[in-house]
Amino acid sequence: MERIDDLQCRGLKLIQDSEKFCFGCDAVELANFVEGTPNDRAVDMGSGNGIITILLAGKKGIPTTAVEIQPELCDLAQRNVELNGLGNVARAVCTSMQEYANFNKASATIVVCNPPYRKVGSGFMQETDFVAAARHEIFVTLKEVVESASKLLSTGGKFYMVLPTERLAEAMSYCVKNALEPKILQILTPNEKKQPHLFLLKCIKDGKTGLNVLKERPVKAFGMEE
Repeated sequence: MERIDDLQCRGLKLIQDSEKFCFGCDAVELANFVEGTPNDRAVDMGSGNGIITILLAGKKGIPTTAVEIQPELCDLAQRNVELNGLGNVARAVCTSMQEYANFNKASATIVVCNPPYRKVGSGFMQETDFVAAARHEIFVTLKEVVESASKLLSTGGKFYMVLPTERLAEAMSYCVKNALEPKILQILTPNEKKQPHLFLLKCIKDGKTGLNVLKERPVKAFGMEE
């Protein structure tokens, strides 16, 4: 059930499997939210098919490691790296983000994560294991996501994430407790007539207090260009 999608950006393409979890606007928004250069070292935690890794490495030139616990998805991410000729700046590693962080402390300057949105037992559990793991905290909790990000970053490192607005207070609390100071908050709405549903958050490891809240805006369409 695989297909190759054109990402409409610098010739980048992505192999997706319709029986597994396919990327959405949130992943593109998160990748566009990240600021970095070829001098950075990024980790894409819970990378799935590697969409964020491909955009960071292929669009922004940021060396990126995709960390994915499910072997089938990790293989897909690595194939996407190879499909786009990004083997010199990106790779996929099959392990849990918790384990990767424990063995690679203070190794990254950027950590990015599009974590599962819902706790186990909340919302509708999807039929396939892949979709359930992407949407529910089966392999990792939000608390563990933030703890892993903090371990991977040294002082001054940047952590980026996207989540539903209902988990904003919880996410900020975990970040502050793990020395990840919230610095930029972007609230997103489905469209101009609807209430906010997602947020993008940038934190700095051991950063000073002071949060910049950007003007609320609708989610951008699937076009990959900023």
